[in-house]
Amino acid sequence: MRRLILLTAFALAACGGSEEPSNPGPAPDVAMNFGQPIDARGTDPAWGLTIRGVQFTLSRPNQPDIVATAPGAVITPSQASWTASMPDGRAMKISLYASPCSDGGEDAKYTFSAEVVLPDSSPLIGCGGPPVAPRAVAAKH
Repeated sequence: MRRLILLTAFALAACGGSEEPSNPGPAPDVAMNFGQPIDARGTDPAWGLTIRGVQFTLSRPNQPDIVATAPGAVITPSQASWTASMPDGRAMKISLYASPCSDGGEDAKYTFSAEVVLPDSSPLIGCGGPPVAPRAVAAKH
């Protein structure tokens, strides 16, 4: 009898190990957000980046905007990164990390930490997320 119970237990264990989970859970939320327009910004030095599809526009004070394109992102559950081609043929690397971020200047909270790396310069570090609608100005009575 004891032998039959052990054989039955082994058989059931062997059968159960090959099944896929019936509900593996939702895909990582981070990956779903990268298809939307994204704005990023940083301070010290000040900069702003817009991501619209395959087009990236980097703005910095007293410098011409850099418009670059990248065919697609490399996306993991915690990060998205692009290598965008600038007009001069060099690469701009953009990374967004799934890490809540605050720019320190305002009470604004962002979904991602952001990093932009240009050739021959220090990385630009900041925050990013979906574009924020302009705040409504309260009317004075």
